[in-house]
Amino acid sequence: MPNHVEGANITEPTPEPQWTETRVRYSHYWPPWGGPNCARFVNGKCLSRTASGAPWEEWVEKGCACPKELPFGTVFRIDGREWTCVDRGSKVVYNRGIPWVDVMSPTAHYTYGQVIEAQVRLPGG
Repeated sequence: MPNHVEGANITEPTPEPQWTETRVRYSHYWPPWGGPNCARFVNGKCLSRTASGAPWEEWVEKGCACPKELPFGTVFRIDGREWTCVDRGSKVVYNRGIPWVDVMSPTAHYTYGQVIEAQVRLPGG
């Protein structure tokens, strides 16, 4: 006979997200710069949305572009900061088995193309 306590609200613990150690090839982009950083740049303003459909302004310093093989919502943890895949880019691909991660930030934290250690978590993981 199962134990039962009247009025007790028992819930299952939420499992910790599953992170996997990986390496990524780093770059950054900043939509207000235009050019390859923004597909629709009009009168000095980036009017594009991310490839996932979200306004880019909602993802500053927390969004990134990742290869199309990785679903939107994939999260990369780099130096303790989390970057969520919400965008794509024609050069954001796998290179020798290592994915480019193009973070949306006005400031580069690493040299363009530098391979760095990271963690990755797929959506629902």
